[in-house]
Amino acid sequence: MLQLRNYVPLLKTGVAEMEAYRALYPDVKDSLFPVFLARPWPNASHFDFTIDKVREAIGDHPFGFALDSDRHRHSNTRPAQQEFDALFNSRLGYAHYYEVVESFDHAVPVLIPTTNPDVLIRQIGNAERLDRGLIVHQRRHATIPLSNLILSLPPLPHDTVVIIDAGWSRNYLDLESWAMPVLERAISALPEAEIVVMSSSFPDSFTHIVGDLEEVGTERRLFAAARQRFQQADLTYGDWASTRPTQGGGGAPIPSRIDVAKLSSWHIFRANPDNDLGFPELAWTVQHHECLAEAPDCWGKETILVTDDSGAGVATRPIATQVPFNMHMTIQSGASSVPPTDEVPYED
Repeated sequence: MLQLRNYVPLLKTGVAEMEAYRALYPDVKDSLFPVFLARPWPNASHFDFTIDKVREAIGDHPFGFALDSDRHRHSNTRPAQQEFDALFNSRLGYAHYYEVVESFDHAVPVLIPTTNPDVLIRQIGNAERLDRGLIVHQRRHATIPLSNLILSLPPLPHDTVVIIDAGWSRNYLDLESWAMPVLERAISALPEAEIVVMSSSFPDSFTHIVGDLEEVGTERRLFAAARQRFQQADLTYGDWASTRPTQGGGGAPIPSRIDVAKLSSWHIFRANPDNDLGFPELAWTVQHHECLAEAPDCWGKETILVTDDSGAGVATRPIATQVPFNMHMTIQSGASSVPPTDEVPYED
């Protein structure tokens, strides 16, 4: 399933993530295999809007289509939430979910955790019927540990990918201490499977930064440790594409911030909260910093470069959020990042 795919980003179907993915250059999209965590689109009346957004962004590329369990039974009165919740109905092995997956030309189902063996067997049967393979996503802190279920599963589809997702932490030891034993069990149970080693360490606080500072990430460190320890396993790198778990806002004004993604870190540029001159002034600093010159060509970089007082480029916080996501996926893909001839930076 992952042949010639160097990178597996895990993306919620939020506005920033989908726009950042949509704006990737074609050669970058060819080099990665995204897994979308589907959730109702903000303010949309129906869940079909999410499906349409995924279809529009993905084109004819293969991808994993998972359900974002964090949004299951969320406090949302719109029909979209009810339609989304209906996908978690386990009847006939989550038949409704598999029907939605089948509606895409190149979507791969992601196993929905269940403790019911009959539902599990039916679900695997649904995946076999689709004949597109299956993704088993093992998450740290998951209610149902899939790594234990793997040991007692009936035969899986021939093209099965296992994602070992250590989740988010700024403490590397939290990630490694969980991931290594889970990896060992998965490789022992499924020695021929393709396995993705995934984590996130994107910073959760920036209040200590006024000006600019490089923040180190540990996603690549975890993957390197896994590859060194399990040298015979078929491992692929994955991460959360410069995202982290959702945080509640504190209510205080948020100063302008532009993040430049690098292979194993982020260079953070943050305005002085007491003298925030806005994104154009901050972007000027970024434009003249060596970290941006070192970044590969991509929509995120070009958006920073065209930022000025006229409102072009990084003019709003939503655009500033999309920029590092797009840069991060471009860098991690390892692609040459050749822009299409008609590419122009997106403006809101």
